Amino acid sequence: MTRRTLLQTPAGASLLAQGREQPPNLVFLISDDHSVPDLGCYGNNTIQTPNLDRMAREGMRFNKCFVTSPQCSPNRSSIFTGCTPHTTSTSRLHTPMPDWEPSFLEPLKEKGYFAGAYRKVHQGGDFDKRWNYYGTAKASFEEFFDKRPARQPFFLHVGFTDPHRPYADGAIPKPHDPAQLPVPAYLPDTAAIRKDLAHYYDEISRMDSECGQVFDILRRRNLDKNTLVVFTGDNGLPFPRAKGACYDPGLHVPLLAWWPGRITAGAVKEDLIAHVDLPVT
Repeated sequence: MTRRTLLQTPAGASLLAQGREQPPNLVFLISDDHSVPDLGCYGNNTIQTPNLDRMAREGMRFNKCFVTSPQCSPNRSSIFTGCTPHTTSTSRLHTPMPDWEPSFLEPLKEKGYFAGAYRKVHQGGDFDKRWNYYGTAKASFEEFFDKRPARQPFFLHVGFTDPHRPYADGAIPKPHDPAQLPVPAYLPDTAAIRKDLAHYYDEISRMDSECGQVFDILRRRNLDKNTLVVFTGDNGLPFPRAKGACYDPGLHVPLLAWWPGRITAGAVKEDLIAHVDLPVT
């Protein structure tokens, strides 16, 4: 495996090579504190994630995707730069991206892409100025598509704040039943832990429904055929031995890719990859 062959079309050609004549639109969806296996498509039969499960059925699921840091901002910096956090001086949590550090946004914009983001980017205020559009927490996803110039290819980053703490009741209309949830072996099976996990599941479901909103917009605006959508998590779930720890629950995250007609539906990749591979891919 090489970085240039992480995503393959049925014919074996690279996605970007097939998209040269008409540059593909790019949508990047990223959850906040979310481990494998906490999606239905990764074998969790309790969690309610119909939209991302459909994305996996219609696209590609990566079973061995790992972050470069088990914390939010350091790992996100590697996604934007293709460099490990210690090489960009961003290894400490909440450290902003240095002004001198290039990201993939600059070459995308040079190629004519309209670059927009919603919610959590977590690379500092100066980095936020690199976007052509930055939606507020309450802004509709439709706003980005209304503001982008017609026929211009786009890159859209949606940084969900779910399932990050703090947790509270009422995230979804039909919350998960704490008694029905599988408790990871590294956590004590207590009523308090089950309630906490139920809230975590609820916020993943809320995030899943918002992913569904993005897919609906792509379909309604006839953008789905030439749009590559990628979904992943920024690091592991916010529980002991997970987020902030270099064990699998802190490092192993979901990764899905969707592009109708370009990615074989239901494909599964077992390659060992990391988020640092994404920008160059």
